[in-house]
Amino acid sequence: MLAPAVWASAPAAAQEAPYIEFDMTVVTGRNPFLLPGDDAITTAGEMGARGAATIDVDHASTLALDGRVAYRKYDRRFGSFVLGNARADFDHRSDEHLSTRTGASYERYLPLEGMVASIDAAIDPVSLQERYVVDQDVRWRPDRQTTVTGMAMWSRIAPQGSLLLSRTDAVTLVLSGERRLARFTWIGLESQATFSDTADGSNSRAATVRVKGGARLAKGLTADISLGLATISQGYPGRPRSGGSGQFSALGSICYDPRRFRLCVTGRLAPTVTSFEGIRREKSLNARFDLRLMPRAEFSLEADYRSMPGVGQMTDPEVMRASARFQRQIGKYVKLQLGADYDRRTGIASQSLDSWTARIGATFRIPSL
Repeated sequence: MLAPAVWASAPAAAQEAPYIEFDMTVVTGRNPFLLPGDDAITTAGEMGARGAATIDVDHASTLALDGRVAYRKYDRRFGSFVLGNARADFDHRSDEHLSTRTGASYERYLPLEGMVASIDAAIDPVSLQERYVVDQDVRWRPDRQTTVTGMAMWSRIAPQGSLLLSRTDAVTLVLSGERRLARFTWIGLESQATFSDTADGSNSRAATVRVKGGARLAKGLTADISLGLATISQGYPGRPRSGGSGQFSALGSICYDPRRFRLCVTGRLAPTVTSFEGIRREKSLNARFDLRLMPRAEFSLEADYRSMPGVGQMTDPEVMRASARFQRQIGKYVKLQLGADYDRRTGIASQSLDSWTARIGATFRIPSL
């Protein structure tokens, strides 16, 4: 969520026709919030609505809107929650060389469901969180082989009622350049600076410089990697500033996509904005497998692992999620979904807890799926 948006994903989303959809889901499982001593089976029902539309402002500009709101109620202990998200992107293409994007988003979510975006769920899995983002991207292509991208982003993570997590504001600045060497090979250089301030009075600073590149290794097989150095320093009221030494930073992914299925593995070791004392170094590994079983049915598997080195007294805080999903379109307007999740977290007290949940739901789209 707090990394720069993937620019290439927007055009595909913008081409989708306007729609409104409604969904109903039932979730049941053991210890869904990963709390000590709570092994009872808990069931929740959720009703939600989502809509999206793309508006052609003029021949060179588009406005993409997307949002969802949901009401969830648990049958014991946890009560009810109103969750949701909204996103707006304004894209403008001045000419073949220059294009810009201005975006804003809001998200209200339960921390375990946002843990693929943050390590905060390992620290406090119960507090509801709100997240705000405003970003501005500029892309300049002086020629067909060269691309220069600049990004400025403000974000806020606002935990609700947490004793361990604090509201954190951050500003991120990114400047990167890429040069295509051949049809499927490119290299580049990227620099990033992040400044965060936390409601508890602490502040963090991070700077990163990386060399990056990518290539198509074989038909359907692509890989990219980014290597460099990162520094993180933290300041607390009345105490000398700590940190600031250089540390290894790396991002990489490899994907195999022979059309019928897609397998991607992504790894990351880099500074990340959290609501636990600001910017922290995070290790993450994600693997996802998508399979189209037939024209109207899809199956996916995903595993996500994240840890925060150097925080726990005995064990680094970490979260892990494994998910399986099956969806089948029935008729013209209805989609059935089945799923199962396994979650595990280790907090700052080095206590590990796990849970499993199963879900079934249906989505009704207007005018059609």
